[in-house]
Amino acid sequence: MIKSLPKKILAGTVLLHLLSYNQSSASTCEAGIPVSVGDGRKGIQIDSSWSGATVPFDAIARGDVVYFGYYDADRWLTVADLNLYSSVVCRSRLPSQFSGWDSHNRVALAFDRNGQLHIAANMHGSPLVYGVSARPGNISDISMSPMIGRDEDKVTYPNFINGSDGNLYFVYRNGLSGDGGWFVNVRNGETWRRALNAPIFASTWEGSPTSAYPSVFRVSKDGYVHLAVVWRRSPDLATNYAITYARTRDFVSWTDQNGKPITTPIDPGSSTMIEATGENQGLLNSARVSVTPAGVPIVTYTRYGPDAKNIIVAASPSAGEWRRSTIATAGNQSLAAGLGTVPNLPTFGDLSFSGSTIASVTINFPGEPPRRVLFDADTLLVADAPIIGSRPVAASPLKVSAPPGLTDARLNARKIRIDGMGERTTGSMVYFSQGLNRDQPRECTSSEPRVCAPPPSPLIFVP
Repeated sequence: MIKSLPKKILAGTVLLHLLSYNQSSASTCEAGIPVSVGDGRKGIQIDSSWSGATVPFDAIARGDVVYFGYYDADRWLTVADLNLYSSVVCRSRLPSQFSGWDSHNRVALAFDRNGQLHIAANMHGSPLVYGVSARPGNISDISMSPMIGRDEDKVTYPNFINGSDGNLYFVYRNGLSGDGGWFVNVRNGETWRRALNAPIFASTWEGSPTSAYPSVFRVSKDGYVHLAVVWRRSPDLATNYAITYARTRDFVSWTDQNGKPITTPIDPGSSTMIEATGENQGLLNSARVSVTPAGVPIVTYTRYGPDAKNIIVAASPSAGEWRRSTIATAGNQSLAAGLGTVPNLPTFGDLSFSGSTIASVTINFPGEPPRRVLFDADTLLVADAPIIGSRPVAASPLKVSAPPGLTDARLNARKIRIDGMGERTTGSMVYFSQGLNRDQPRECTSSEPRVCAPPPSPLIFVP
């Protein structure tokens, strides 16, 4: 939380922080601007960000400082930090400018065991954009460089993972959809090396090209990175054809849910098959893995049901196989096909658990009100109400207005994880953007004269 201090003390603290930070010419600092976010709550505006396309920004807290990675109003890749004690915000522009409208160009931040900040961003089948700070926690001396120097010419999906072994890993795809390899680097002191000398996922299977779309790389309490992998034949979303499971602690040794080794590169035949849907079945590469309090992985994903409407499926291992249960069905079909970042598709969140047996998930089907679904984590059967515990109290909705002139304005709110604290978070990063448009430029019209050059959005920290 932002500390409450007497005004005279706070003013002096702010001045000291400003004098300290402004010794560096690579970053600029100023007192953060308080903004109302509703119900008497105050956030702090970190900067103004580019709002033309929905791009995932990133934020991470370490000690009394929160670090943000984003594209500023002029599209420059920027790192900012907010001191929660003094409310001073410092910003540092990096030499990489977002030139297109591609929602794949996400930002990733992480700290290594030495406290150095790492950033990777602004890529979709393009050369690696990567930087690291020279000093722990310092944003004014971030230098850009290659990592390994090979397989870095067509990078997409940068992922930093702080492994249970204390190492910092970097996972990414090099190549194109339907024809790309996934590589893993590991931080070795002040340098990077390959964790494996080959891709972790296969790029061909049964004589045809294939491409892996893994779920979020996240270390669970058991020390494993549990992955659900959706497999695709071509850049067309409709060619997703199967979903499988694998887990690892070090990205070198992989097993199934029972500990049976899986050889690399992993393909749909070597990993554990959850469901072979076939192509044109509405399978999306948005699968998520949650782990129950008892340590059992549950995979949630979406596909078409028997009546061609979109459904949400929960799957978990049982007696050596994966059982599946439909936990929600849409009123209509949202077509899962085409290139780029496809709009108007079902979305859902991570599972939360009430006691040890009831799981809940928030689901959004296009054109329908959000729904919260409860189901038994052991049987996967939908429950009418929690059996153990009580319904969590919902946080008050944010009351922040979108900049005028955006089309399909979207409020993006991302929980800020705490470095080294597992799944714990502190506050949120909030910003607006125009909705998904298959990564294509927006055309200004007489009715929407600003969508091709939209106004910037406030980037806000909400405690």
